[in-house]
Amino acid sequence: MRSTRFKRLGLLYLIALLGIALSIITSQSLVQRFIGNQEDDSRVINVAGRQRMLSQKISKLILKIQNSPETQLVDQLDSTITLFTKSHQGLLNGDKELGLKGRNSDTVKSMFSGIQSHHNEIVDNAKTIISTYRVEGDSASFERNIDQILDHEHAFLINMDRIVFQYDDEAKQKVSLLSRIELILFIISMGIIVLELLFIFRPIAKNVSATIEELTKSEKSSNQMAKEMSKLYDELVKSYQDLESVDVKPESARLLANIKSDGTFLSDKNEVYKILGVETAITFHELLKSNDYADDFIAGLFNKIENGSNWNGELKLINDEGDFVWLDLFLVPLTDRDEVKIIGRDITEVKEAKMISREINSDKIARKVKEQQYRSVLILEGQEEERKRLARELHDGVGQMLSALKMSVEAVNVPTEPIHNRKRFDDTKYLLKRVIQEIRRISFNLIPTNLADFGIVPAVKRFCLEVSKLSNTTVVFENKSSFINRLENHVESNLYRIIQEAVNNSIKYSKAKTIHVSFEHTLNSLKISIEDNGKGFDLDSLSQKGHFKSSGHGIFNMKERAAFINAEMEIETAVNSGTKICVSLPLE
Repeated sequence: MRSTRFKRLGLLYLIALLGIALSIITSQSLVQRFIGNQEDDSRVINVAGRQRMLSQKISKLILKIQNSPETQLVDQLDSTITLFTKSHQGLLNGDKELGLKGRNSDTVKSMFSGIQSHHNEIVDNAKTIISTYRVEGDSASFERNIDQILDHEHAFLINMDRIVFQYDDEAKQKVSLLSRIELILFIISMGIIVLELLFIFRPIAKNVSATIEELTKSEKSSNQMAKEMSKLYDELVKSYQDLESVDVKPESARLLANIKSDGTFLSDKNEVYKILGVETAITFHELLKSNDYADDFIAGLFNKIENGSNWNGELKLINDEGDFVWLDLFLVPLTDRDEVKIIGRDITEVKEAKMISREINSDKIARKVKEQQYRSVLILEGQEEERKRLARELHDGVGQMLSALKMSVEAVNVPTEPIHNRKRFDDTKYLLKRVIQEIRRISFNLIPTNLADFGIVPAVKRFCLEVSKLSNTTVVFENKSSFINRLENHVESNLYRIIQEAVNNSIKYSKAKTIHVSFEHTLNSLKISIEDNGKGFDLDSLSQKGHFKSSGHGIFNMKERAAFINAEMEIETAVNSGTKICVSLPLE
């Protein structure tokens, strides 16, 4: 249903966008055409104005020739008459060399008809003067021609002034017409945009609001179910505690072996060899390595011994029959004798007894666990599906239409007057840009597309980069131990949501300028920390008030997600000292 509605709205928007595009194309075509006409008009006015100047120049030259006939003056008169005639014909019929097209209105053509006789008289008498001078060499014989030129020059000048003014008026009329057309097109474009806001984006906004309301209701329902799951967790923990209280007494600790600081056993006859059924002499170092213990763990153990410190821990080894053997060991170095005493006990029976005890009532426990896991999966998957659906609607529907609207608004040519209209238009474009950024941020937060494709590390790295771009806070990601393992989908999803919630809380409440997200792992665990330099808060005071025990609260949700994936979450904070959240996830 929503998909059909978005398609219909999208079709309406395309029609509206086409109307804006047509108005813009028409406006630009008219502007370009007007610019070309303006260039023609400016040349015409320039040449027409020059005709006035040339008529006056002809009069001055013939007067000079009358007083002092010289060849140089006659040549100037000849070239002036040539230009005068060429310009006149160009204004009437066009001239490529002068850049004239000869497209005159009926009024201008009528005016040119009125001055044609004056122009012809000036040209004919001037040519007579030039030819007479070149034959006879004096000015005595062309006084009559001079009088004719002077008589017609005044009338030509007055009528030429009228022609120039007529050209100027016609050019102004073209400018006025273009301004009116452009204003009409601008009003049409703004009308289309207003209609889009009323009949396209307003319904979309209502649809998004309804979707968000549905998501909010779904989240409240999931929080209620999370509370019920928390009760199940408590019951399961109690059951495990009851089952693990098995009365199996471990053996007493004893000396199992003596080794050198390099791991060499001092005797082939030692309790460690007996427990494991080892027949060939090997070093303690080789023993650990053959049981798949990491090099950094082995190196750390021996470094501690070399520094004279005791080591205590449980080791999971394999005997000669392929069975697991658990040893609870104390390694005590004697630095004065370059010797290390291995004191411990075999706790395999205790471990096996606990495992057997967990199988008691296993059907009941398994049924509760499966029920709890099933409900948890349904809740989390429901939340993720709601986020995906909302993200798709925001990104594919509203986001794309807003982007197209922003481009169409930017393409509209706003008249320079009045100033407050342009400022309002610029403010509208800025608000659209901010809305698009916010929708992208919401869409990115709702559906991390690269989480399922590439895993938790690339997804968190991308998240930090995007948050840095979309906010005023710098979010730095560091993978200290080069963690690249893929985890189960629900584990990665919950870790991502915990980090997302922590970062968003730091930006929103802590007002942090810098947030540092880091990954660090060992053989058995993954540690994630989110640390900011914000204002922090009084953790003890808020905890006593039960501030973090209500569903829907960010920290409550983070703790629930951490508990769901068997992770531990700790918060370190104080007023004006920033906040650090650490999540420790066991790796199996």
